[in-house]
Amino acid sequence: MDKRKELKDQYKQRVIRGGVYRIVNTVNGKYILGHAVDLKAALNRFDFAVANNSCIHYDLQEDWKEFGARAFAFEVLEEIDKKQDQSQKEFKEDLETLEELWREKLDAAKEY
Repeated sequence: MDKRKELKDQYKQRVIRGGVYRIVNTVNGKYILGHAVDLKAALNRFDFAVANNSCIHYDLQEDWKEFGARAFAFEVLEEIDKKQDQSQKEFKEDLETLEELWREKLDAAKEY
């Protein structure tokens, strides 16, 4: 097997980890709840936004300007792995359901 095909097969066999996260304003406790098919990518986007002081969500803009990017934290609330026989659509639907369950657990008054 050539190297390219081997790498391609490894890529297809990788574990895809999604989940529910929240971005919390550590000053006032307000948060944005979300889900991502790839949690690592979501965290990388958040870290990039903080490093460049560029707000990642419209609802956060006002507080982002007032308190600064460093006032926000990315928290993973729950992770799940995509099953081999699960379609991308099914995986996303599972994540949406999981997000709604977390929304019920959290204080809605603190959500942006």
